[in-house]
Amino acid sequence: MIGSMEVIALEAAETSRVAFSTIAELASAICEGHLDNWSQRMLKQARICLEVTGREHIEQDEDYIVVSNYQSRWDIPVLYQALRIPMQMMETNEIARIPSVAMMGGKRILPVTIDGTLRILSGDALDARGTNPVSVTISAPIDPASYGPQRIHHVIGIVQHAIEQHLPAASELTVLRA
Repeated sequence: MIGSMEVIALEAAETSRVAFSTIAELASAICEGHLDNWSQRMLKQARICLEVTGREHIEQDEDYIVVSNYQSRWDIPVLYQALRIPMQMMETNEIARIPSVAMMGGKRILPVTIDGTLRILSGDALDARGTNPVSVTISAPIDPASYGPQRIHHVIGIVQHAIEQHLPAASELTVLRA
């Protein structure tokens, strides 16, 4: 039979578990709200006219590892507005680990192509409407687990191709390396 002290200890442990996870979820939701507001303001101040294709590839209840090309500092607020999903960022030197992390975590890789943010920095991007056009193309998710751990280089090539195919021929792409 469980004594009253043990019941109290179990209740305290369960209450703490629920409280801490609730606080973490609340903090995450607050951060996402701030990031959404910040990215909206950034796009408005830069007069970015965002065109997004491929949103149908995103399932809102699924977590992805998002991989995109890099053009400028405007990419992050553009990604927040284009994808409309909670995101955490990785440092560039961690990019090579993405296929392995995705495989271990059971996450699919979401390839995203950004085009137009580099022109904003040059100052000649304004179109006839006085806006800076930026396009974001979301490709179909790639499941690295279906290729197996020994084919990581193949997965990197598939992700890279999914991104490159939507870039103008003269654009540069930061290459993922395993």
